[in-house]
Amino acid sequence: LAQVFLCQAALVAKNEEHYWFPSFSPLEMAEKVLSMEEVAKHKTKDDCWVVLYGKAYDLTKFAKVHPGGAKLITDAAGMDATAQFDPIHPKDIMDKLLKPSLTMGVVDASTIKPEHVAKPPEKHKAAPKKKVKAAAAEEEAVEEFKKPPLAAMLNSFDFESVAREVMEPQAWGYYSSGGDDEI
Repeated sequence: LAQVFLCQAALVAKNEEHYWFPSFSPLEMAEKVLSMEEVAKHKTKDDCWVVLYGKAYDLTKFAKVHPGGAKLITDAAGMDATAQFDPIHPKDIMDKLLKPSLTMGVVDASTIKPEHVAKPPEKHKAAPKKKVKAAAAEEEAVEEFKKPPLAAMLNSFDFESVAREVMEPQAWGYYSSGGDDEI
């Protein structure tokens, strides 16, 4: 963009008016800078902006088709949800999936306060315990899930059964839905 402006300025300076360059101001070409207070105004399911990696996105329509459910997005409306988003999604997925018009602008990092950051959901409980009956004592013992050695996992079903036990419920829901197969 800077090269276009420099080129345009050089041509104007040389008075070569037979070249045509669209006249865009640098402000029109640059991304809009938003304050977090402005983003925080858009916090309903009917007007839902979410900040991810310093950019504000209008996710109002996308929330309805989100593979993990609309609630995950609407709960973070008007806030920075990067911490929740990052462990589950690729960093560039928003730019791949959304139209550029849904990127509302870059958020001035100095305006983000702790109350503007979406709280991660509570950690799920440890992997479910399995009840094992001891034959001689007739008592029920509780055993924690133990991951099998990697060499013992022979196919995708083995990996899936381990993932179901060790992943956070939201992450498991997302991955098992095929929502990011990138095919």
